[in-house]
Amino acid sequence: MISSRSIICLLVIILTPTAFSSSIHYKRVQGAEKKKQNVCFLKMIHAPGMNPLIRTDKNGKTCRINLTIPVCRGFCPTYEYGTHEFPHRNQKSEVCVPEGGKFESITLTECDDEADPMIRTVTVLRGAKCVCKACDKTLMNCMKNSLFN
Repeated sequence: MISSRSIICLLVIILTPTAFSSSIHYKRVQGAEKKKQNVCFLKMIHAPGMNPLIRTDKNGKTCRINLTIPVCRGFCPTYEYGTHEFPHRNQKSEVCVPEGGKFESITLTECDDEADPMIRTVTVLRGAKCVCKACDKTLMNCMKNSLFN
């Protein structure tokens, strides 16, 4: 005859691995969810190779400015999975790009006398936020507009 004590021991032995494995699975799912979060952020930097930014008119007169521009940095989720149709895979790729904001005209600070008024301003994107967006695969161009006009 089986005692109640041996039934309890048997249940503990049978159920412990299930409870333990489900807690491990839960922790893995939590970790995977954390990894899926986008790390995409906006940083203001000096424009590489353009610091100072120098504009020249047709008469050789120049205007210059030390300018910072918004740049999106970070990473977004990218993955692929198999399908039954050719090419037997489906891919999702997103990149970190600016969204929103407004273009703002900035007057260049140091201009030669009689410099053309057309070179005295530059338009820069301000107030944008960075988001993950899918690319146009044909152009690999993910932005509707550039950082400067």
